[in-house]
Amino acid sequence: MSEVAGRFVYANPPAIRWGPGSIAGLGEELDRLGAGDIALVTTRSVAAREELMHTLRQALGRRRIEVTAVVRQHAPAADVEAAVELTARSGAEAVVSFGGGSPIDTAKVVALRVAERRGQEASLPHVAVPTTLSAAELASGAGVTDASGAKVGLRDPRMLPAAVVYDAGLTLATPLELWLSTGIRALDHAVETVLADGSHPFSDVLALEAVRRLFRTLPEARARPQDLEVRTRNQLAAWFSFTLPGPAAAGLSHTMGKQIGARYGIPHGVTSCLLLPHVMRYLAPKRPEPMAELARAMGTTGPAADAVFDLIRDLGLPQRIGTYGIGEPELREAAAAVAGRYPAEDLLAVYLAAL
Repeated sequence: MSEVAGRFVYANPPAIRWGPGSIAGLGEELDRLGAGDIALVTTRSVAAREELMHTLRQALGRRRIEVTAVVRQHAPAADVEAAVELTARSGAEAVVSFGGGSPIDTAKVVALRVAERRGQEASLPHVAVPTTLSAAELASGAGVTDASGAKVGLRDPRMLPAAVVYDAGLTLATPLELWLSTGIRALDHAVETVLADGSHPFSDVLALEAVRRLFRTLPEARARPQDLEVRTRNQLAAWFSFTLPGPAAAGLSHTMGKQIGARYGIPHGVTSCLLLPHVMRYLAPKRPEPMAELARAMGTTGPAADAVFDLIRDLGLPQRIGTYGIGEPELREAAAAVAGRYPAEDLLAVYLAAL
């Protein structure tokens, strides 16, 4: 792959804070953005944790939470529309998302649509405070689930969050399986970055470093789930994994996962656990050089796909699609929906390998 010439467009948020206690800088970020009171977009489980909400309110300082919109897994369209309506009727000047990918993606849509209703060209300022490793906060795209269960992707550069706060202390309440499985989602981002078409030397360096760090630190997180230093290293690896968000999110593992995720209630991180090794085995003959780079980053002399499969197993994460009540008829339908660049028969074989 030639690196002699190319073009790279930075597509991550312009300000990222990290480290235990970094939520204290939330007010400074909102000051920088010229924003007053906020709309909070979160999940029911996060909103119910008084210690988390207390920490957030302290970080806001003089600002108030005008409204709180609660969103369910996979960002159902009804929840997103309700959040837009609630925020539009409020006096909120900015949006803070607090939780995983679903509230973060919902907040992106809220920030844009409310601004449009108010006649503003730019989105309302959006500061994301993630509590998982999904890395949704690093991209301007958002995924919303329609009434049929299909995942609908929304794209607008104005939806890119203005700032991100990675505070490991706020993640301790996140269930360990959710934390680790979204870590595999981050690994999926990194792998899809390296395998993406075109030349992207900047992102490849960071993606390969993300692979090294995730292979080292996810087992540490399983062994020491309350260790804030380990969780911070997990967060940094997730950040590094997604500096090429568009092509990575359009990769085969992501695309196949979206077909079964929202429709059958499988979390995004888990879809990566189920599919990533099998997609890598399928792509290995087509992309031997990138696969060899990935294997070196994983510290293995064998196939990269095997190393990923073993990591997922060793973390105690799900590996079989059949666990979720899905069989060959449903997978045949999913393969047909994804087919295009790759034949439906090939994609069905990948799904069935994970069954």
